Amino acid sequence: MSTSEVEQLIARIAEVASHALRDATTMPPDVYTSESLLALELQRIFAAEWICVGRVEEISDSGDYFTIDVAGEPLIVVRSGGQVRVFPNVCRHKWGRLAEGSGNVGRIVCPYHAWTYSLDGELIRTRYMDGAEGFCPADHNLPEVRSAVWAGFIYVNLDDAAPPLEQCRAELQGRIGNYHMEDMRRICGAEEIWSTNWKLLVENFTDFYHVFHTHRDTIDRYTPTEMIDLQDGGAGYSFGTARVIKDAMPESPFEPHHPDLDASQREAFAMIGVFPAQMLALAPDRVFYMCLEPLGVDKVRTKWGVACYDHDIDAETANGIEALYQQLNGEDRPRVEGIQKGVRSRFAGRGRLSAYENMNWEFTRYLSRRLSG
Repeated sequence: MSTSEVEQLIARIAEVASHALRDATTMPPDVYTSESLLALELQRIFAAEWICVGRVEEISDSGDYFTIDVAGEPLIVVRSGGQVRVFPNVCRHKWGRLAEGSGNVGRIVCPYHAWTYSLDGELIRTRYMDGAEGFCPADHNLPEVRSAVWAGFIYVNLDDAAPPLEQCRAELQGRIGNYHMEDMRRICGAEEIWSTNWKLLVENFTDFYHVFHTHRDTIDRYTPTEMIDLQDGGAGYSFGTARVIKDAMPESPFEPHHPDLDASQREAFAMIGVFPAQMLALAPDRVFYMCLEPLGVDKVRTKWGVACYDHDIDAETANGIEALYQQLNGEDRPRVEGIQKGVRSRFAGRGRLSAYENMNWEFTRYLSRRLSG
């Protein structure tokens, strides 16, 4: 796709975003299949925004680490003493990948030439470099990548000029800060690769409209569509709540919860799209979250998990919670992967949105703002 064609596609997204919800449509199908548009999304969104990469509980002890890619940049997220640090997962000598997966280390050692870094990124050992005239290890420390923590989630930003995370989350913090997600603890989760565009997965997670049918045997039994409260989001997020029939829930509902929650918050789920690629299903006692990494126009890595307010949760209850969210993902995945195939059809066009897809509409407006520069 040429530059002019990408510009035309961005203009079409902007046209869709200009409509009010009452006459809104989906974005054009090409939005989910264009390689050139994905390249622009990586540049203008993933390389410029605060991107959630996981929970602090994943690296609770000094030396704990996990690896992640953001906008094509390989990164290592590590606990250095009491601080979360993020470094390029690239050796300063000959660009070897420093670590894979997750684990615990005392030092970061390149597997190629054994250049060794402290957990603060300082280059502390380089064997057989005596003959390199003027070589100074301090000139080759790992540069630290900008990172921050909000509500127990770790974020990375590749753009040093971007506003601070605290500023970007201030409005959302005012709405959900009293849930105190920072006090929750991750009890389960996984990384999976789904065969769909990252935007379709964002839209699916924040789509109340599909619950009554796709999840008719699970969450629709206690969050029926008629109990959904459609609400406005903000510049950096979408938001909605669904009141719950607590007697229909398969487990003791919403206990324990933080005492700061008001009466309405204790009786509902909040569905939140934290733009660009983090989604939250926030209940009084837990949060189910997804963090997305595009791997191609039709492939996305999802890192999902559940964190609970109950720090002493028993194994049976934890296993039951994990099984529920695996079931929900299992209900969503074939539908979303099927949509990715459908957008390539010659018969695919722009579909009308239901009022219950208001968060999809807000996501479209966000994309239009970011892609238009």
